[in-house]
Amino acid sequence: MRLSKTIVKVFGSCCLSTFTMEILMFKTPNSANLITFLQFFFISLQGFIFTTKCGSITPKIPLKQYAILTGLFFITHVSNNYVYALHVPSTLHMIIRSASSPVGMLVYCIMKQQSPKLSNALGSILISIGIGLAMYGGTPTGENRGNLFYWCIGVSILLSTLVTGALTGLQQETLFRKFGKHPDEMMFYTHAIGLPFFISMYPHLQNTALNLPWDIWILISLNTVFQFYCTHSVHELATKETSVTVTFILTLRKFISLLISSIIFKNNLTLLHVIGTIFVTAGTCIYFEFFSYHKQRPVNYKSDYKKL
Repeated sequence: MRLSKTIVKVFGSCCLSTFTMEILMFKTPNSANLITFLQFFFISLQGFIFTTKCGSITPKIPLKQYAILTGLFFITHVSNNYVYALHVPSTLHMIIRSASSPVGMLVYCIMKQQSPKLSNALGSILISIGIGLAMYGGTPTGENRGNLFYWCIGVSILLSTLVTGALTGLQQETLFRKFGKHPDEMMFYTHAIGLPFFISMYPHLQNTALNLPWDIWILISLNTVFQFYCTHSVHELATKETSVTVTFILTLRKFISLLISSIIFKNNLTLLHVIGTIFVTAGTCIYFEFFSYHKQRPVNYKSDYKKL
């Protein structure tokens, strides 16, 4: 029951965060870095008060161990923000980010010098085909051909963040294996240590903040709260399930966000987007051996007799 509640919280909070973020990017596409800064600040403030008890609790993982993880985490988040201003549709944005699983597998195999399982390789191929179709379907048409250059830059950034995101997950796994699982602590320090990086963006953040109307600030406040619960729920889920199950659940969440985006915001969802999404979904199921994992277990008559 508690696991089901956690999954509901992941779907609910993360979809609401994506929903409000897309509204904000439609109205103020240049506010992405300000929103990310406020999310980092809010999570850091909450963690400082409740996780570290105002700094009175010593971290279980040494602070120097967070250096690489925080750098990768920050680069991934901030780089994704610039994509919104480069004319890359949200539908294509979410479909490409659904490839985090196979990219993570490739990075893991390269770093560990291991060969992937057949199901992993086949799933990765299907997901890659799906993303290729979706990318082709999202290419600017004749009347928008002037946006092609910025579109290519945006897609390149998205593909690059898949690698940095995979390296982030690998570093996180390494720290968990060496020092134990401390999700709340890790959530706090990866955000708090990343705050000084925003100093270089101060003029832009200040200018953006001073020119936002009050109704946008309400949406930003809602998005910040939703993102906090999304991040916290994902970390909570990671303590109860394997990373494979967590990634599968998050992929399904992105798929639902894609459908919501296409229906509510009437984004340009072409036939290639639909076919690409089907390939991504099928590839994800094969990659995680979803169908064999959910086969019915044989009945254990001995345990049943003991209950009687």
